Amino acid sequence: MNRKISKVITALLVLTFLLLPLEVSAESVEAEPPAIEMEDVSPDDWFYRYVVDGLRFGIITGVSGDTFRFVPDRYVTRGEFITMLGRLHEYGHGAIGVPGDGPFYQRYLEWAVEMGIVHGNQYGDLMPYVLINREQKAVIVYRYIDAFDLWDYFFHEYGFFGISFQDYWEISEWAQRPVLRLRYQLLVTRREVRVFGPRDYISRAEALQILIRVCSALYDLVHPLPY
Repeated sequence: MNRKISKVITALLVLTFLLLPLEVSAESVEAEPPAIEMEDVSPDDWFYRYVVDGLRFGIITGVSGDTFRFVPDRYVTRGEFITMLGRLHEYGHGAIGVPGDGPFYQRYLEWAVEMGIVHGNQYGDLMPYVLINREQKAVIVYRYIDAFDLWDYFFHEYGFFGISFQDYWEISEWAQRPVLRLRYQLLVTRREVRVFGPRDYISRAEALQILIRVCSALYDLVHPLPY
């Protein structure tokens, strides 16, 4: 074969290989141990991989020197959750605003309002210091995915199977669609079977769990899979 033609064919094969979509299963992505000591997180904890990935994606902070303290069971406020979501977005899109003299969440909250991700109550209060519950968490994540048209990353081989919660009718009407749509894609149910607990507050570990599943689906090419 002509050497010049051979080189062209080889180059085309290499290009084809590089353009092929990369499929990675959730089981194949392992959390790399961080290069710091984690005071209150152990590899035996169910949330360990989410904490490791949270540091990798920059969603959580708290590193002091060579140590890190996560406080996994502490409840999360709306301002804290929106800040974590904003940092998730920054990982793939660059900085949101410029840090100012206001509260730590200020620029993230303004961004979330501008994008329609969060709304105030009937008095226009955004309630940043109010603890966030499970149905509110689901609605905010749903609006984020919708605002940036990211549904193709989450809807694939799984279908929409309808109601599957024992406490479905306890979910507020405005949250029912977001909860159901996220049910099979991001597994927003409790770890207990078929229970959602819409008005239960969420811990830092639970907040990080759903955000890391979003981040992994977007940037690790991992489809969220069942437990």
